[in-house]
Amino acid sequence: MTEIKLRRAGPDHAGAIADIHIASWRETYAAMMPAETLAGLDPGEWAQRWRANLSDDDPATATLLAEDADGPAGFGLCRRQRSEKLLPLGFFGEITSLYLLRRIQRRGAGRRLLAEMAGHLLAHGCDSAAVWVFRIAAHARAFYEAHGAEPTGVAGVWEIYGMVLPDMAYGWRDLRRIAPEGLTCGDSVPTLHGGGNG
Repeated sequence: MTEIKLRRAGPDHAGAIADIHIASWRETYAAMMPAETLAGLDPGEWAQRWRANLSDDDPATATLLAEDADGPAGFGLCRRQRSEKLLPLGFFGEITSLYLLRRIQRRGAGRRLLAEMAGHLLAHGCDSAAVWVFRIAAHARAFYEAHGAEPTGVAGVWEIYGMVLPDMAYGWRDLRRIAPEGLTCGDSVPTLHGGGNG
């Protein structure tokens, strides 16, 4: 089994991340979203959105790419908290996205991405974070619960492509519990394999 490497993504990775994002939606949400909606997702539109994410100049924002021998197969995006519901509750960071293609699931990539994002947020002054999860996505809820996240009591809905999908927020009060061992608030972000934007 080949090693999974993590590296920091830059704007040049927008197309690759958009492709992973769409493919993972099709794998993960087949039972939750209409087949025609998933089939019609536009890679060009998604790549444009990802270029904007990857051009964010806030140092607390980071996108990490997971790769195996066959190429990019997962990613995670973290940033400062944007939710007006969660910020007053003391959740200062946000795990915005974490998606893996099936071929690298159950190989530790999700845990490593989550840990590196926690370390990045800690290094930029965010000692807590939250993540939004679809309420009916039992696999995602189980993953975050297994990694120490707890329901915040905040719920909402996500309106997209004509659908209204109920979601809920999980949170970590202390990201040090899941960050790479030895990292404390203020440390530099750990070096990732194959670092840089190339």
